[in-house]
Amino acid sequence: MMLLSSAITVNALAPSSNVRAAVDRRQMFGIIGSAISGAAVLATVPDEANAIALKVGPASPFTGDFEDPNHPGCLRQVKVVGAPLRADGTRPVNPIIEVTGYDGNGSGKVCTEADRPTRSDLWKVQGKMKSNTVASLDFSSKGGPAGVTGTWDDGIIFPDGNKWTKIPTGTPNRRPKDMTTLKSE
Repeated sequence: MMLLSSAITVNALAPSSNVRAAVDRRQMFGIIGSAISGAAVLATVPDEANAIALKVGPASPFTGDFEDPNHPGCLRQVKVVGAPLRADGTRPVNPIIEVTGYDGNGSGKVCTEADRPTRSDLWKVQGKMKSNTVASLDFSSKGGPAGVTGTWDDGIIFPDGNKWTKIPTGTPNRRPKDMTTLKSE
């Protein structure tokens, strides 16, 4: 008798074949929908395994002090830094390239150790790294063109043929004498 009542209870709780078919159909559409959504997400996310990490700081060949043959002895300091954070907390892929320079005191395009700039004499331009060997610089703040391509080939080569040569030991004597940012009293 106990066995018979258990069988009746199991049959009463089991869904009918029509209900099972509807559940199976819903599950199938759920699986298909999930697969389509997953494929769409994967198609829009870049393949990080194939992404090229752009070098910043000392790892970038662009970072350092350079000699500009158009302005011999003048300051040309280049830094490659990570792009600033956006409001949503993400960071653009392309690092920023910053160039700080000095073109002399107006008596020519040549700088000497006696002609060290002050901080207010310095000019700055920025751009974006396009790859580890190509940068796009905006010289418009200096009166020059925007979107100037600098290509690394054992120095920075510009479209006009000018080539800035890296000075491995740096050029501290070309910088302003007072480069301190904080003073303690």
